Amino acid sequence: MSSDRSDASTFTPALLGLVWTAMFGFSAFFFSYSTMVSIAAVKGLSTVTGGSVLTTMMIGVIVAQPFAPWVGRVLGLKGALFFALGLQLLGQILGLTVPAPLLGLVLAGLCGGVGFGLFVVLANAAVPSTTSPGRIGKALGIFGGITSLASAVGAPLGLWLVGTVPVWTFRMIVCFSLLLAVPTVVKFLPGRERSTANASTSDSEVTVRSGARGGTSRRSTGRSLGEALSLVIMLSPFLVGMVVFGLIVGFGPGEDVAGAALYIGAMQVSAVIGRFAAGAIADRFSPFALNLLGLGLAVIGLVVTVFVSGAMLFLAMMIIGLGLGTLQSASLVMAFSNVSTPAKASVAWNMNFDIGLAIAGVLGGLGFTYLGDSATFLVCALLLLLTGVVSSIVRALRRSC
Repeated sequence: MSSDRSDASTFTPALLGLVWTAMFGFSAFFFSYSTMVSIAAVKGLSTVTGGSVLTTMMIGVIVAQPFAPWVGRVLGLKGALFFALGLQLLGQILGLTVPAPLLGLVLAGLCGGVGFGLFVVLANAAVPSTTSPGRIGKALGIFGGITSLASAVGAPLGLWLVGTVPVWTFRMIVCFSLLLAVPTVVKFLPGRERSTANASTSDSEVTVRSGARGGTSRRSTGRSLGEALSLVIMLSPFLVGMVVFGLIVGFGPGEDVAGAALYIGAMQVSAVIGRFAAGAIADRFSPFALNLLGLGLAVIGLVVTVFVSGAMLFLAMMIIGLGLGTLQSASLVMAFSNVSTPAKASVAWNMNFDIGLAIAGVLGGLGFTYLGDSATFLVCALLLLLTGVVSSIVRALRRSC
C-alpha cells in the first residue's frame, strides 16, 4: 500500500502531462537538428553553409536560456510553454514558406532554436512543482530519461524521414509532433496564477533547476575565479564529447555510409544506456574515474570508425555512445561534488552541452568538407585525449595542494 502511495505522489497528472509535452517538444527539436545539413544539401547549399546554419540554431538555444525565467513570470508556465512551442512551430512554417533557401533555413533555425532554448529551461524548471517534495529527484530522473530517449529516437528518425519523403512533408510531420505536445499543456499544467504565487523564486534558482537535465540544485553563494577556471577545465572533456555527439547526429558516421540513421540511432540509444548506468554507480565509484572511462570509450570508438564498416561500424557507434553517456553522467556528478556552488555548476554543465552541439555544426561543416570524415573523427579523438590529460594534471595539482 505504501508503494502505491509513493507512486501516486510521484506520478502525478501534472508530471505525466509535462513528460508527454517534453517528449514531443524534444523530438521535434532533434528532428530539426539532425536534418539541417541534409535539408541544406537538398536546397542546393554546401555542407559548410548547412553546418553554419546549424550553429546559428544552437546559438539561438544558448542565448534564449537566460531569458526563460522572465518569460515564465510574465506569461505563466502554461503561456510560456505555448510561446516556446509556438516559436518552434513558426520555424517550421517559415522553412516551408520563405522562398530563398538560405534565408528560410536561417529563420527556421533561429525560431526553432530560441523556442527550444526557452522550452528546455521552462520544462525542466517545472518538474519540482509537479510532484511531492520528497519525490523531486525521482521525478527529475523520469523526466531526464524520457527526454533523452526522445532525442535518441528523434535524431535518427528525422534523418531517415528527410531522405525518404519530400522536405515539405517532413516539416509537416515536425509540425504535427509539436501539436501533439499541446493538449497536456492545456489539461494539466498551471497558468499565470500559480506562476505568480511562486514569483519570489529568483531568476538564478529557476535557471539552475533547469540546467542539469536531470540533476538537482540548491541556493548557493559566489565562486572564486580559480574555482571557475578549474570547473571549465574539469568539464572540457565533456564539452568535446558533446561536439562528437553533435557531429555524429548532424553529419552522420561517415560521408559514404548507407543507412546512416541506423548507426546514429545505435549511438543515441547506447548513450542513454551509458548515462543511466554511470549515474547508477557514480555514488560508489570515483566520478573522475568514470569520466576518464567514458573518454576512453569514446576515443576507442572514434578511432575504430576510421578503419571499419558495416557491422563493426555499428559496434563502434555503440562504443562511442556508451562513452558519451558515461561522460554526461560522470561530468555532472563531478561538477556538483567538486565546486562550492552546485547551482552554478549545474548551469555550466548545461551550457557546455549546448555549446558543444553548436561547435559541432562548424567543425563538421569544415571538417567533412576539407579533411574528410575519417580525419575529422581522428581530430575529435585527439581533442578528447588532450582535454583528458589536462584535466588529470589539474586534478593532481589540486589534490597535492
